[in-house]
Amino acid sequence: MIRMDRIRTVAIIAVALSVSSVSAKADCAPDQHQSFICGEGKAAVRVFPDTISPSRKLAFGWRTSEGLPSGQAEPPGDVEDVLVKLSDGAVLGRLGGSYWASGEMRANRYDLIAAWSPDSRAVVEVANSRWDTDAFRFYSVGDAGLVSLDLHDLVEQTVRAKAAKKVEKGRVFRVREDLPVKLEADGRLTFTAILFIPKSEQPALGFHVELMIKTVKSAAAARVISVQPAKLPN
Repeated sequence: MIRMDRIRTVAIIAVALSVSSVSAKADCAPDQHQSFICGEGKAAVRVFPDTISPSRKLAFGWRTSEGLPSGQAEPPGDVEDVLVKLSDGAVLGRLGGSYWASGEMRANRYDLIAAWSPDSRAVVEVANSRWDTDAFRFYSVGDAGLVSLDLHDLVEQTVRAKAAKKVEKGRVFRVREDLPVKLEADGRLTFTAILFIPKSEQPALGFHVELMIKTVKSAAAARVISVQPAKLPN
């Protein structure tokens, strides 16, 4: 049963990170676009600078099956988003999205955010394309390696159940990447989800959602704590 508890308002403090603030070793070198390139050749990964963890040791990045493009060229092969270790460029695991940005170009109508826990031991990925949330996943970085948990289906089913009497046919589920997504040290995750009809003047239905995520050794589990109707910004 979903408890309709009041969701505490969470303020997100944006911390500006400069390239010089991250200790880049030989395998991760700064590029000319305030980012890093880790590795060489077809294995090279380009870091998304706005996804760097609070510890400044981890970040999201992207690579392709044919290596990174040069100049204003688009990716030459299939795009893969990854979690990368900045100290040595090691790829810890593959992410769910396929967003890319070269510093001069970026994937059109795609968005990616990384919501890190304060201790940098966990992160939530929100990867959105034009209409859909393509990936909504939790990752825990620990001694047992990278633990991954897909949150998408759990949240979508819960939100649709909450809005069952209001949902017209054709409404699409999406996690709002432009509103705060907050992951706390204890595994509490808060965010805003919507159900909307693409290219329609019908207003979106908004929901404040709160989850609790727990990681034990090599496994993670999530439960919904609260789902509340939300007034969306204009």
